[in-house]
Amino acid sequence: MPPKSPFSLTDPDSAALGLLRLARTTACERFPQKLLERLVALMGADHGAINIWHPRSFVASVGVGYDLSGMSADWYAIGGAELDFTTPAMHAQPLRAVCVNDDDPRWKQSHPSWRSFQARYGIHHQLGVSIPFEGSETFAHCYLNRGAASPRYGTGEVDALTALAPGIGEALLINRLYAGARQGLEDTGSGEQPLAVTDNEGWILFPNADFCRAWPRLSEIARVSEPRLPKSWLEGERGAIRKLHAAGWQCEVTPAHGGLRVALRRNVQGAGAMLTPRQTEISRLYCAGYSGKDIATRLRVSPATVRVHLRETYLKLGVTSRSGLRSALGL
Repeated sequence: MPPKSPFSLTDPDSAALGLLRLARTTACERFPQKLLERLVALMGADHGAINIWHPRSFVASVGVGYDLSGMSADWYAIGGAELDFTTPAMHAQPLRAVCVNDDDPRWKQSHPSWRSFQARYGIHHQLGVSIPFEGSETFAHCYLNRGAASPRYGTGEVDALTALAPGIGEALLINRLYAGARQGLEDTGSGEQPLAVTDNEGWILFPNADFCRAWPRLSEIARVSEPRLPKSWLEGERGAIRKLHAAGWQCEVTPAHGGLRVALRRNVQGAGAMLTPRQTEISRLYCAGYSGKDIATRLRVSPATVRVHLRETYLKLGVTSRSGLRSALGL
């Protein structure tokens, strides 16, 4: 247990009220950043981050004092989800803050790549709390970090952040409700209208629940492992949009308060609309496990004809394998 520190919030109730005012008056695409800046100042941190997690591994991130794109890329490169021990400790006790200082045994025994990552970004003392979004499965993980020249975290900071945690959760809920009304991101419950606000680089700032549910499939189509929409989608690159359309989605991007509002809608016709009846027939048999020779025998055509139809189908749908074809056709 870290030694007790002299730190304390002089008026936690006033601090929580300030967060609620911030939530009601800040647009959704700016609120996580503003909230984090307020928490860094309140808790005497040097820098920090807020990650918003959905159970299907979706995450939106903001940071203070970091190159977010570089940090995220490094985190994914070293397999941060497997090496991080602070986040599981936070998640095990929602609304209860935890701290880890650089002399903590867990820190010293962690993987060298994790220690190197922490040192690269000046994280020597870390204070964090996991905040559940009321009425959903989503969590916000708040990390407030100090560098080597700053004092260790102690029980004073842990108790202060724990006292403030319910106020943080209420502020996130209030902002989400206000944001839904202002931005048209209210949940449809249909699973067919994913909407999100991103910055101009495509980093996702505020998604609705439909977007969170769709993200695993969308990230697979985009071939990304980070919470960022590909530039090719945002700029309407023909090949990327054709592939997205083949998977059954249409993408609409419009400016939104200095960022971008991205609407993804289901194309009810999906990939089948791009194929001829014969291509559809051959593709479905191929996806069911039949070989090219079996399909040729079944349809009474030559194996060469089957190969030509499959090659043209692959080109139309932008896939390179049987599993990719199966996914594009929703089989």
